[in-house]
Amino acid sequence: MKSRFALVLSVALLGAAAVAPLERLTLEQRLVAAPPSTIVRIGTRTVTLGQLRAAHRAREANRENAALVGRSVSAKLRALTPVALGTGRPAFTKPGVKLNGSLSQPLALSVAVVEPASQYASAPPDMKAFCASANASACVALPPQQQVQTDPTSSGNILDLDSLLGQSQCGAEGGYWGAMFGSNYCEFTYPAGLIVHFTPAANYKLSTTAVCDKTLWSYQVDVHGAISIQLLPQHYLNFTTGTNPSCVVRVTTG
Repeated sequence: MKSRFALVLSVALLGAAAVAPLERLTLEQRLVAAPPSTIVRIGTRTVTLGQLRAAHRAREANRENAALVGRSVSAKLRALTPVALGTGRPAFTKPGVKLNGSLSQPLALSVAVVEPASQYASAPPDMKAFCASANASACVALPPQQQVQTDPTSSGNILDLDSLLGQSQCGAEGGYWGAMFGSNYCEFTYPAGLIVHFTPAANYKLSTTAVCDKTLWSYQVDVHGAISIQLLPQHYLNFTTGTNPSCVVRVTTG
């Protein structure tokens, strides 16, 4: 009874306080006990518990629905008219392949390039499910409507942090348990870009379609056998993802 009274008193005090450091709240307080209007401080930014809870629910829903969303993107790719790549110097080239010769008009398309699952083997489960279902040649996907950050120690990662997951649930959902600003959190690490190599057609004829959030990503296709997707350079440190923060590219060779 005493511990329950202490919890109720603590919640009341939190609701009355202007700002409460997140590390002072237990997981139960973060999830349900403290009022949603409670303002918490995480490092240098402040946010309400209601906002953290909404982000947590959206993150969980995305994890459950990622495969379905990936299949819908795959259907969109089939409906798009392929854009043939013409002649000219590609933006980048597969290592060891010389840029020479010229390209004529593309022939009939026949072979679809499929991204190997090893490309996203280390990504969180939601991206794995999304990209596998999209049946893409190259694919990246972030959780929608989340405030994420580029890893200051590595330009190749984007971090999504959830402070409302316990350690065991964090591991079960494919995250990594860590601490920042004195508070524990679950970290989900997404790639900030990738390059997929493939065997080009002998005549270098190919065509491509894409469903891509161009506010976040840029993509390029090299006729010599490479596809690149990269996070736009203006997204540095913290940024908020949109409703469909993915980039899916499908290439077919003729």
